[in-house]
Amino acid sequence: MASPVLEEPSGNAVSMVKQRTIRLMVLGDEKVGKSSLISALVSQHSSEHVPRVLHDIVIPTEDTRENVVISLHDTSSNTNDVMEVIKTINRSDAAIVVYDVSRPISSQRLSYWLDLLKVTKVMPVVLVGNKCDLLPGGSEIQRIQTTLRNYKFIVQSLECSSKSLVNVKRTFGLAQKAVLYPLSPLYDVEKKQLQPTFVQVLRRIFRLFDEDRDGMINREELNRYQAIFFMARLKQEEIDALFDLVQAIEPNGVAMDKMGLYLPGFIYLSELAIQKNKPEHCWQVLRSLGYSDELVLNIPADYYEIPRESNEYPMVDLSNTSVCFLKNIFDQFATKTPPSTTPILTWTAVEEIFSILPNDKKPHWFLSASQTTLELSAWLALWSLELAIFPKETLIQLFYLGFDLKASMAVDVRHRRSNTRSSRLSSKKTVRCLLFGSSQSGKTMIVNKLVQLPFESPGWLLDSDNDNGNSSSTKTDSEDKATDGEDSLSNVSASDVYPYLLHNVHVVNDKDSAYGEKYLILSEVSESYVTPAIVQTIARDIQVDIVCYVFDGTNPDSVDYLHTIEKFIPDSVPCMFVCTKSDLMDESTSSLAWDRALEHCASLELFAPLSVSEKTLKGLQGEHSLYSLLVHRALHPQGALPFSVQKRQAKRRKRWIIGGCVVTVSVLAVAGAVYYKEKLQSLVPMLPLWLQNPSQMLLKST
Repeated sequence: MASPVLEEPSGNAVSMVKQRTIRLMVLGDEKVGKSSLISALVSQHSSEHVPRVLHDIVIPTEDTRENVVISLHDTSSNTNDVMEVIKTINRSDAAIVVYDVSRPISSQRLSYWLDLLKVTKVMPVVLVGNKCDLLPGGSEIQRIQTTLRNYKFIVQSLECSSKSLVNVKRTFGLAQKAVLYPLSPLYDVEKKQLQPTFVQVLRRIFRLFDEDRDGMINREELNRYQAIFFMARLKQEEIDALFDLVQAIEPNGVAMDKMGLYLPGFIYLSELAIQKNKPEHCWQVLRSLGYSDELVLNIPADYYEIPRESNEYPMVDLSNTSVCFLKNIFDQFATKTPPSTTPILTWTAVEEIFSILPNDKKPHWFLSASQTTLELSAWLALWSLELAIFPKETLIQLFYLGFDLKASMAVDVRHRRSNTRSSRLSSKKTVRCLLFGSSQSGKTMIVNKLVQLPFESPGWLLDSDNDNGNSSSTKTDSEDKATDGEDSLSNVSASDVYPYLLHNVHVVNDKDSAYGEKYLILSEVSESYVTPAIVQTIARDIQVDIVCYVFDGTNPDSVDYLHTIEKFIPDSVPCMFVCTKSDLMDESTSSLAWDRALEHCASLELFAPLSVSEKTLKGLQGEHSLYSLLVHRALHPQGALPFSVQKRQAKRRKRWIIGGCVVTVSVLAVAGAVYYKEKLQSLVPMLPLWLQNPSQMLLKST
């Protein structure tokens, strides 16, 4: 991650640390030199007379190289003051535990202070043996090896002398460094390996800088990496030396021609920096990219907040820029498997794509889907589905994958329904549809039929059986659970519930559109999952392109149920009636349901219902399938917009008004013509007199 050529962090490293206060405490037995150590640091000389416990000392930011304020806290070794010591532990960021190297019994007492830290608050600990100037020769560090193995939170150990000022500044510098550049998120000291989360982050960084998507960071990309994070470029001979060093440890980490680093070699650079006690190199990169001390990526809000004009559930589509980005990812990981010449993503490739995302940030379809292969159309369709249901989460996923543009560039926001819906929708790839229907009418079958990834309703909406149209309507234990949960859902808004409905996406070839494929997103709204009130709220508040009313051809009551839902859907939304279980219909049971629906559609001047069958696939396949018709009628709503009684009455009133206006204008025109004719006739006899003496006629007329 960081080049071993860079022995010290650049000046840019300091700027990456936001100003903060670091609280360091000093612990240890009496007369080990705790107070003398602090005094020597502050005064830069040794003092024979030091108070038993020093007051808190603050070192301002201008006196520190890392742009931080250092607060030093001395502690008492008296057992009566242990509660005060515990308070100091709880408000400290790191601890310096001091022992006297000239007295063997002092090192044996270390466990007391380390156990106190362990049960109170685990923090980075620097273990320091003071008074090394009193040793006759050599180091006593071997004496504490067992202690170092037993307490994993000890990050450094060294010997110092407050009298001769040996390693005094280094002691506090190591404690400060342990806070600013924590090791534990990066490296497992016990296992002597990088932490899995850090490796995942490194995989993401590698992919971000592999700009040509060839699976390797070439020399130019490596130099760009160096320039961005360390404000320096490497010479070619330095890169050669670096590659030789990596290849000696990670033979698979360097390209054969030494033109670039593969992922194992890139990861090894970070491990090498940590082994050389340079974690600040790693943190400089991490913080530049927005990672916290817990390796959580902080994403600016304008990269995932959807711009909207109201609090309605946002209706957005992938922008052309986003689609291009996703196509590039597909091309990078897709393969061609003979005899097929169509590139596909294997499930292994899909897992590789999302390996750089934390588990809680991965797409919902990825987490719930079984292993399969994806063509480009299915890949883009699933992203359209994810964006439609979870817009904010989708933009976060895109950011993790390397899409570094704000939300306003990532999506196209659709505004409230307008009169130009046909032209507006024709250029969009996504068509949204809500499915309404009574229990067991077959909605789930329609949603999940003939798709690569059949989904189940997630989370707390999975208490009841799916509406697959095959099971009986007898109340089961799962339905009892759903009923019991109605009270808890009664106050939930449509926007809260909508993401948890059963959704799926179908790729539809729209030959009437110049834009080709459309992604039809079907969302099942079922009272098996939510209360009737929520169903009505969804019908009223969730903006879609078309509504599908599903009824059971063998159950007339299922048609009546749809009438209760229709009144909540605006007339400006196209709709379509669908009759399921057509293979089970016979004259004795089906005529009533079908006739009711047919009569109702006629009264609204809608197309007749479409009959479908799960068993025979009638109406579910082919050019005029249900899915194709839903897309076509959403784009071309003539015959799909309900002409209600209210609209018919309004149209009749409008005709009367227009007719009245026409009659009035006609009457006035005739009256005016008659008046003009009579006036003209009265003036004809006076014309000869006017010609003989115009002035006299003018006086008479006045």
